[in-house]
Formats: sequence, structure tokens, C-alpha cells
Amino acid sequence: MVEGLEPLPTAGGGLQAQVYDLIGGNMCQVDEERAQSLPIGPVIVDGLAFISPILTEALAYWRTIKGDAKFPRRADMDPEQVVSLWPHILMVDILEDGDYFVRLFGQNLVNAYGEQTGRKVSESTAPDRVRKRSIQLFDFCVSQALPCYAYWPEAKSGMRTLFDVEALCLPLSSDGVVLDRLMSLNVNSRRDR
Repeated sequence: MVEGLEPLPTAGGGLQAQVYDLIGGNMCQVDEERAQSLPIGPVIVDGLAFISPILTEALAYWRTIKGDAKFPRRADMDPEQVVSLWPHILMVDILEDGDYFVRLFGQNLVNAYGEQTGRKVSESTAPDRVRKRSIQLFDFCVSQALPCYAYWPEAKSGMRTLFDVEALCLPLSSDGVVLDRLMSLNVNSRRDR
């Protein structure tokens, strides 16, 4: 549980948002980085334009249920309002030991990585690269207590076409005050290049 974290300031605004990349310590033009197939973030969401409309919908819904609270409550989520998001959602509890417990693993994620519901992220059977990226995104979101974004371009292989992986991580709370849960959405988008 994380209470009273102060988020770090960001630069930004508009579709060509400049966002301070706290992991790499440099300013980047998000759209230019994606166009060059370079990984981004995690970064604080501040005026970013997502590739996937699913992430845009998720952030808009999160802001709606948040209202004036510090964090939206999981209990305020109406599953019928976000049916299109469920296949992409990864819901985790933040554990005292710094790990995360998977409460929900959406069907698209199950199809890609196998069922992870009921496991700690550190014990996940997903590939190492995926597990490390998830932990990095979750840790960043917890430290900032704000919506966070990451982007990873994936190379073409003999078995699949080029695709982009976008992830949006949103802080949630049981009581609207203490950050104790995260909702992350991971979306793979095919790319022609």
C-alpha cells in the first residue's frame, strides 16, 4: 500500500507531447520515438495520444470514475460500462513485500501468456521479458501514483507479423485514498512496415 506519494512533475501537452522519461532521464517526442520503433517509458500519461483506442477509452473511463477522489475505487467500476476493455485488463493488488498479486488476467492476455490469475507477478509463468516489463511499469505507476504508459515495438519473426505493445497502468484504491491496486491494459497492434 502506498499512501501520500507525491507525483513527479511532467512536461507536456497535445498530440506531440514531450514527456520526461524517468527511466532513461531524457526528453523524448513520443510520436517520433514510436515512428522510429523505439521503446518508450514507462512515462507519466500527460497529453499522450495512444495508438490503440482501447487505451484512450480506458483512460477516459478511469478519469470519469475517479471524479474528485485521489484514486478511483475498484468498487466504482461497472463491468458493463467497460466490456470492450476486459480482454486486455490485468488487475493486480499491491502487496506489502513490493510484489503484485494477479486478481484478473484478461482473455487476450491469457491467449498470449497463459492463465496468470491467482499468482504473484514474481511467480508468473509469462516470459521473463514480459514479467520484467510488467514489474517495471507497475513499480513506476506506484511510485508516481498517476496513470503511466509504456510502448515496446516487437520485431517480426517467422511466426508473426510486426506489432506494437502498448501498456497503460492506472492506479486504483479500495477506499479512494490509499493506492493498493493497479489496473493495466496491454494491447498488441499489428504494424505494416
